[in-house]
Amino acid sequence: MSYEKIHGLLLIDKPVGITSRQATTMVSKICSEKTAGHLGTLDPLATGLLPILLGQATRLAHFLEGDSKLYLARVKLGKSTSTMDLEGEELFSAPVPKLSVDEVKEVLKQFTGEIEQVPPMHSALRVKGKRLYDLARQGKEIERKARKIKIFSIELKNFSGDELEILVECSPGTYLRVLADDIGKAFKCGAHLSALRRLRSGRFSLEESVPLDRLTGENFQDYLLPLEDILDFEKIEVADEIGYKIKDGMQIPLKSLGIEKPAGTLLRVFSKPCFAIAEILEKQGALVVQPVKVFERN
Repeated sequence: MSYEKIHGLLLIDKPVGITSRQATTMVSKICSEKTAGHLGTLDPLATGLLPILLGQATRLAHFLEGDSKLYLARVKLGKSTSTMDLEGEELFSAPVPKLSVDEVKEVLKQFTGEIEQVPPMHSALRVKGKRLYDLARQGKEIERKARKIKIFSIELKNFSGDELEILVECSPGTYLRVLADDIGKAFKCGAHLSALRRLRSGRFSLEESVPLDRLTGENFQDYLLPLEDILDFEKIEVADEIGYKIKDGMQIPLKSLGIEKPAGTLLRVFSKPCFAIAEILEKQGALVVQPVKVFERN
C-alpha cells in the first residue's frame, strides 16, 4: 500500500444548500480521488468548516471523530417548527416575552455541561440502517433514544429581542437545532434554528479553510494538509532498520528508541520505509511502541 501527495486533509468552507456528502463528492471529483470522507456532518442549511479526508488519510478518521466543535448559531424566538429550523412547518408560536440580556444568559447556563438530547427526525442519523430524514420525508416518526452530549460553553454574542446569536462549543453529536428548540421551551414561546456556521473542529479553524467554489483541480494541492501533518501527536524519527520492523507491524522496545514517554502516548513515527501512528503500551512490565496505522512509502 502506498501513498502520494494527494492523500491528505482539505479544510472546506461548505456553502449553504448542499449536504456534507454532496460537498465531499464534489471535492473527490475535483481532486480525482475516489476515496474521500468528511468529519462531522453539516446540514444543508449550515455553512462553515468541513474537514475532508482524501485517500489514505481516511484511515485517520478514528483519531479525529471525537474532536469538539465550535459553532455560531442564530436562534429565532416565537415559533417552533417540525424540523427545528426555518424550513419546517410551524408547530407552535407564542409572543416573545420581554427579556433582559442577563435573563437570557441565565437561561443559557441551564444548557451547559453534560446533558441529554433526543436526535431529531430530520437528521442524517441512521436507525436500523435507515436515515432518519428519509423516514421523516415519508411522514414517519420512530422512537429515538436520548444520547448524552456535552456543551462546554455558550456565549451570548447578540440579542435583538426575538433572536439570539450564540457561540457554542460542544462535543461531536450535538444537535444545535435541538438546542434551539429547547431554548424556545425554556422561554415558553418556541424557537427554531435560523442559521448555523461551524467555526472550528478540533484544532482546525474556519480561517484555514478554502471556500468550495474556489477549489479547483489546479489549486487544491495548495490547500492540502499532508498525511503526516494531520494529527498533532509528538513526532519521532527512527532508523530505517526499525522502520522496516514497524512497517511489518512489529512492536519496538521503547528504550531502544532513546525516549521516555508513559503508556498510552500516541506518536507519529517517521522513517524511510514508512510513516506510522503508534501507541506506547506496557507489555510484561516493559514499554513497547505498537504500530496502529502504517503507511508504506515508495
